Amino acid sequence: MTVMAVDSTRMTDADNAPGIVETAHTFGDGLVGVLTRPAGTPAGTALILLNAGLLPRVGPFRTYVQLARSLAAEGFVVFRFDQSGLGDSPVSSQAGEGRKRRETVAAMDVVARETGVRQCVLGGLCSAADDAFNIAPQESRVMGLLLLDGVAYITPLYRLRYYLPRLLHPGKVLRGVRRLLRRSASIGQATIDPNSFRDFPSQPEAVDRLKALDARGASVLMLYTGGIERYYNHKRQARECFGTVMRSPRMSTEYWADCDHTFYARQHRERLSATVVEWMKARYAG
Repeated sequence: MTVMAVDSTRMTDADNAPGIVETAHTFGDGLVGVLTRPAGTPAGTALILLNAGLLPRVGPFRTYVQLARSLAAEGFVVFRFDQSGLGDSPVSSQAGEGRKRRETVAAMDVVARETGVRQCVLGGLCSAADDAFNIAPQESRVMGLLLLDGVAYITPLYRLRYYLPRLLHPGKVLRGVRRLLRRSASIGQATIDPNSFRDFPSQPEAVDRLKALDARGASVLMLYTGGIERYYNHKRQARECFGTVMRSPRMSTEYWADCDHTFYARQHRERLSATVVEWMKARYAG
């Protein structure tokens, strides 16, 4: 595998903290990524960010860029790269089962070779969280997960919280009846379920994965927003989904009901960066 730095600049813009170095790399099967790191000795754990849906490595509204630079200013290495067929990375000539894992392993190798950091946190937003959750159990170098609007399941209490306020509101009841009638009229027609785009394991498998990660000593930050109300609607729902493993001090959850799925508002992106930086410093600064 060839790694080529195509650009290397020390960040000097007024909006960026001093002492940050960013380099662009090609690696693996033509993949492209950007390594953001402190000018000095880095912390022993890096963050690797995967693509959020079909968006390139900058993330929605450049969320990944802001997050990478905020972490680098605190001494952490961050590598954000385009998976096959996304952003600047061409479609892989080795498509098939295990492709995403192979690409992520190649990204971890880049980080290790360029910085000496061999342990990583893996994650990102939406489908990036799904990919990270599916890859982590197979890779011992993954010692943490950052899951933004990631895996969760509808629970009985979710249904109670969702339907009860609507049943007490006549207008919402009427709109609900209209939706049911439209659904009945469209039976047999092709419809798209938003949840069908997600790659969640079964609920028991998800619990087993979290237990295995906890036993490994990996930390997990699950941050959910109001943008995924269709399957998550309360700060304690992660405990409802995953049970006793969530009592572990290595498991952390956040629920931001006022935030949309893409972190559109600047204050939400800034809050996200501050939250992730605080979590990384608490778990991995040593």
